[in-house]
Amino acid sequence: MNGQIDSSSALTNLQLASRRLSVSLKRLSSGSRITNPKDDAAGLAQSIKLNNQSTRIGAAIQNNQNLTSLLRTQDGILANATKGVNRLSELSVLAEDITKSNEDKNNYKLEYDSILQSLQDLTEKKFNKINLFSSSSMYSIVDEKGTVRELSGIDLTEALKTTWGLKFDGVDDYAEIPDLNISTDDYTIEIKLGPNSSGTAMGLMRSSSNTNQILIDANYINNSEVWMSEGAVLSTPALTDEHMLSITANGNGSTTSLIAYQNGAQVQASTSSRSVLQNVADNHPWVLGTDWDGNVPSDFFSGTIHEIRVWNHIRTAVEIEQNYNKRLTGFEDGLIGHWDFDSISPLSDKTNGSEDIILNGPIWTDSTSDESAGAKSFKRIVENLSELRAIVGARLTATNNDISLLQQLKENLSSSVSKIMDTNIAEEAEQYAKSQILNQSSIAMLSHAKISSVNVMELIP
Repeated sequence: MNGQIDSSSALTNLQLASRRLSVSLKRLSSGSRITNPKDDAAGLAQSIKLNNQSTRIGAAIQNNQNLTSLLRTQDGILANATKGVNRLSELSVLAEDITKSNEDKNNYKLEYDSILQSLQDLTEKKFNKINLFSSSSMYSIVDEKGTVRELSGIDLTEALKTTWGLKFDGVDDYAEIPDLNISTDDYTIEIKLGPNSSGTAMGLMRSSSNTNQILIDANYINNSEVWMSEGAVLSTPALTDEHMLSITANGNGSTTSLIAYQNGAQVQASTSSRSVLQNVADNHPWVLGTDWDGNVPSDFFSGTIHEIRVWNHIRTAVEIEQNYNKRLTGFEDGLIGHWDFDSISPLSDKTNGSEDIILNGPIWTDSTSDESAGAKSFKRIVENLSELRAIVGARLTATNNDISLLQQLKENLSSSVSKIMDTNIAEEAEQYAKSQILNQSSIAMLSHAKISSVNVMELIP
């Protein structure tokens, strides 16, 4: 009996030692302290939550790293824009040098317009199909909690805007366009008007009959209107903000179909029942800012005109929509007259088809500052760019700080998970050795107990 008890006790000890040995062997071979949920259920649950948090932190770090790339791209483009603006500022001063010939000044103008075009291209740059420079805000998840940071838009177009134009006082200012000749019944006229413009923006009249060939009124009793020989032939509610007004005309020899667009969107269509544009010897020159009462200017325009485009064909709705707010080179197909008052040669036709505009009172003005346009405007533009670069720089600093904090938090979480889940090799090796000794000792003792039991049984008669 005692032998059987000893054998049973030895067997129990052997089983315990074997289990401890098996656990140590699994921990040492896997490197994990918890190889089975029963090893540490609470610790396992905690490690799962910590690992999930660490995974989300990793994703947030990646978000911030991608944001850093976007911000660095923005900053690089803004740096190039600043260089371009500095050169524009220099050219605007050089163009006023009285020792320069007209050819020299024209070369300055060509370079100026080329840089302006390249700056417009910068405003349209994208990062992975995302507009880098837009007035719309961007949103980025910056941490593992899903915190969303709003990044207000970086509007490079607005920052670069010179807002130069011809300012008319509405009393007696007007201008003439010599040699402008629309020789087709199909044409398009586009005028970029400043805020709160009113009165006759552009027109052509016949002096002998005192009739309108065509007249575009920016705001006549709250309507933008087109007048021809029989009177008003098209009317649409006027806009009070800065906008591009585009008029297409489709003449068939006796009537003209008209369509009006505001900022690229079609707003009205109509037909003049008996009027077409006629190029006759007794026409007055094309004028800006007035129409004619006999041979006397009248109905003067009040406001600012920023740009005029005249085409010898009908621009499509798509062409108007896609290009109304883009800068033109002056060499586009069908463009027969283009006066861009944002240029250092505002009175020159960029198509070289007409002579310079003749001013009778209008002032070349920076609408933003209400001062004379030209070199001094670039101080404001450089300040705008400096402010944008400061904003981007601050965002880069904040984003890099976010990345550092998230990386530190991820490291701390990894350390916590490691303490819960990872095997302490030294301690477990010691435990493994101890369990192995106990296992071998238990086997030996169990064998000894069995031998003793047999010997006892042999003594029984």
